[in-house]
Amino acid sequence: MHYRLGTMRNTKIALLLLLLTFLTAGCQANQPLRSAGVDNGSFMNLWNTYSHCQKSEDVQELIDDAVVLREATVQAASSKTFGFPLPGKLERHVSTPSTRLAVDIKAMSAACSLRAGRAAAHADRFESAREILEPILNYHPKSDYRFYTLQAQAILSEIVQTNVQVSFNTP
Repeated sequence: MHYRLGTMRNTKIALLLLLLTFLTAGCQANQPLRSAGVDNGSFMNLWNTYSHCQKSEDVQELIDDAVVLREATVQAASSKTFGFPLPGKLERHVSTPSTRLAVDIKAMSAACSLRAGRAAAHADRFESAREILEPILNYHPKSDYRFYTLQAQAILSEIVQTNVQVSFNTP
């Protein structure tokens, strides 16, 4: 009788361990339902573009980098990821999971655009500067990008003042 009781106890412990193993493995085996929108490889390419933008002195290269980063923000914002369809009453109580990126691609884009816009304005490429800077004014939520918006507005106002002075000086 003692032998049978010990075997039953060992069997229960083994089943419990097996169940815990399946539960743990099952939770880890599922892929996330929503992705960050940018995989690691393309993020590294964006990071390299951003780093190049911070180092470059060539106006055209700066503009090209700013365009690449801006297109990435548009792509990341418009990428549709799978999500469970929920009834309206439940959906309003479920928040979107935060992105898993350690940096904000939109902020990277804005910083590069500011640098490119400034360089273009100093090179008297006012139209290029305006094209690079104006999209920053539409970043949402505004509070998160206020620094970039104010900087873009300041550079754009300098461009307007420079254009007015140039037009007064030309016959």
